[in-house]
Amino acid sequence: MVLRGLYEDKDPNKIIISFDEKVKIAIKEYFGSVYTKERFATYPAKQKVKGLLEMPAGINIKTGKVHYWFYDWKNSFVVIECLEKLLEEYSGKEIYVIMDNWSAHKSYDIKVWNTLHPRMHLVYLPSGASFLNKIERVFSFLSRDVLQNSNFQTVREAMENISNYFDNGGSIMV
Repeated sequence: MVLRGLYEDKDPNKIIISFDEKVKIAIKEYFGSVYTKERFATYPAKQKVKGLLEMPAGINIKTGKVHYWFYDWKNSFVVIECLEKLLEEYSGKEIYVIMDNWSAHKSYDIKVWNTLHPRMHLVYLPSGASFLNKIERVFSFLSRDVLQNSNFQTVREAMENISNYFDNGGSIMV
């Protein structure tokens, strides 16, 4: 019931962010669609990976704005950095961040950090209910529109395409 109330809250001084990580975006050697004379192109079962990318992200439920960051790894310190950036972006407002029960989201470091930042309210989804997190829909659109059938040569190229997608209104949903 708390979650439904947050999703429906109209108070302009409350910011509701749905937050999670798009993990292990792999830049593979053979990735995109290939048109050949044969009916199907074949790829090796195991491919060389050119690089991996972790992308924590949050969507403002009221405006549809997606906040995203790129990292080489994920842990509670990365989550804290992202939460601090959200505090800067929405200075002076109460921020409610909806996230799943991943251990790094509930770590000792996060709990200590959260006690020092009373404007930030962390709301945890029930275990096994990540489908309730609206950022998962954004990740689905990102995968469909940008990542599937892509043929990025470098991690940097993947990052640029993802940034271009979000900066130009990709996956607008409220």
